[in-house]
Amino acid sequence: MKRHLPLAVFGVLVLSPVLSVVPAFAHHGFQFEYDGSKYVTITGVLRKVEWENPHIYFNVDVTSKDGKVTSWRFEGSSVTLVRRSGVKLSDFNDNMGKTISVKGCPAKSGLPRVAAETVKLPDGREIVVARKRYFGDGKPGPDDN
Repeated sequence: MKRHLPLAVFGVLVLSPVLSVVPAFAHHGFQFEYDGSKYVTITGVLRKVEWENPHIYFNVDVTSKDGKVTSWRFEGSSVTLVRRSGVKLSDFNDNMGKTISVKGCPAKSGLPRVAAETVKLPDGREIVVARKRYFGDGKPGPDDN
């Protein structure tokens, strides 16, 4: 038994802190991936939606003036939170292949990824797909600390 004590101490002192960091990477924080100091609006054609937890995702194809198509990936809140704001999967499915505009915070990496907050549909409705962090002027809202 005494021979295993050094191994147990090693495990507790060295491996425990390392293993406790692993869950932090399993679900990222907003600040880790997105730039909350910037706010963008992307307009393009809705091509795909993934309506599942832990977040909804959807893709919008944007065609530049020179004809190059870039597929933007948007991340919203969980299905439960999005439904609570009155949004349904049919709001996306009924607009597949149509032009929409999405507002949110871009990825820090520069990749075509955005933490989406609102989506303006072709009928003029604006739906909320995540907690709004900003209120039009790029400044933090009253609930941001």
